Amino acid sequence: MTLAFIYERIPEQDITSYGLREIDQQFPMAVASRWAIDRERDIYLRYMTYEREQPSHKNFSFFWKNNLFRLCLASEGHSLDGDKWCTSWTWLSMRDPGPDASKVFDTHRDAILIDLKDALRAYRDGSLNPTYVGHVAQFDF
Repeated sequence: MTLAFIYERIPEQDITSYGLREIDQQFPMAVASRWAIDRERDIYLRYMTYEREQPSHKNFSFFWKNNLFRLCLASEGHSLDGDKWCTSWTWLSMRDPGPDASKVFDTHRDAILIDLKDALRAYRDGSLNPTYVGHVAQFDF
């Protein structure tokens, strides 16, 4: 499987052009300096923060076709044979995206979730230089 998403540090020009500093203000304590992005389709996923009481609960911003979704997902990871890593993802919630984005989500739910899963596969476990040779992503949504 070839993914169009790449996981990288966010270039300064993209921080400005996407208005990421303004988006960061919606997430207290956000430290989002990396993202999984598909530039051709203008879709990105950014890890923003985690829940203090539940560190496995992670907040993401997911930009899909000019709509910004604020998602909370849980992740659990474990090693597999052969220096591989597995991350299991669970859908927890989506903060109210507003009426227009909510309508887009309802209309394009399947396509959005496919793209979200592809972005999470590129994100892996959030490390830019993983120590494992392979990664498997599992989803319950």
